Amino acid sequence: MWLLIGGSGFIGVNFARFLIEKDYNFRIYDKRRSKYLPKDVKTIVGDVRDLNKLSRAMEGCEVVFHLATAPPSLRIPKREVYDIDVNGTQNVLMAAEENNVRRVVFTSSASHVYGLVDKGLCPIREDCNLNPINEYGENKVLAEELCEKAAETTTLQTIILRLSMVLGPYDFDPILIENMLPLLRNKRVVIAGDGESKNQSIHVNDVNTALLASAELPEKKLPEDIVFNISGDEVLTLNEFMSLSKNICGSTSRATYLPLSLAGVMARIAWKLGKTMVHPSYLRLMAQDQYFDISKAKRILKWEPDYTVEDALTDTIEFFREKRL
Repeated sequence: MWLLIGGSGFIGVNFARFLIEKDYNFRIYDKRRSKYLPKDVKTIVGDVRDLNKLSRAMEGCEVVFHLATAPPSLRIPKREVYDIDVNGTQNVLMAAEENNVRRVVFTSSASHVYGLVDKGLCPIREDCNLNPINEYGENKVLAEELCEKAAETTTLQTIILRLSMVLGPYDFDPILIENMLPLLRNKRVVIAGDGESKNQSIHVNDVNTALLASAELPEKKLPEDIVFNISGDEVLTLNEFMSLSKNICGSTSRATYLPLSLAGVMARIAWKLGKTMVHPSYLRLMAQDQYFDISKAKRILKWEPDYTVEDALTDTIEFFREKRL
């Protein structure tokens, strides 16, 4: 039996549907049930901050996938975000140890934990210094450290997957929606900087196979360094990404380019006024080169991304259209 913590979210729903197709035995632990999953999928409604309930949910589980997180767009108090992302991760690890769980697979965020990096370091390797620029990234770094400590000091095995920007169906990420809606509605798109920064994304179906590979990796092949970058192979500039998105949408939108400093001021004002769900720090991340070396995952996990950026964008846009966003 496997447990998907945060299994009602974007990645969780896709992974659950993938496991159903593969006939795996699992249950979900989340604050809500997902309407996008069959009713016979067992969901235990609970919070990662509830250690007792979390521990009961893990009874009899061999592998736990920790997918739950509190992104900045939730606009909840900082202490509460820390409580979910850091203390919640500590609870997951404590409950896993109590229940003799074999392995915990934790999903982190590549762009946020690496933060601002020199473009000469791209593609970024797992041993690159971490430089998060917002609280979300800082919390992910702390959660990673908890996972690493648990692997060193207990019998629990942990694997950390640093994901690049994930695309695909069931994705209601406000950053993606705020950038895609103007294209779908043929409205002007605002780009901070010159749009020539290089970034990577990944189809959620490739995340599914990375999660599965992490769960099934034989213990004898588990390295001491348990962190893996997980991303697609393609590197696109922001301009190329937007052009591809326009072609898939059939959009007539045009782009307006703003100096990064001006875009930053406008983003901070919009954030304070509640006019956007996109945290201002994202502009700095998107305006720099940030792409990742995934050779370690290919070598050790025997994992390869199979989907292109076009595949990922097509499936994302089709889902948006289906839901009439």
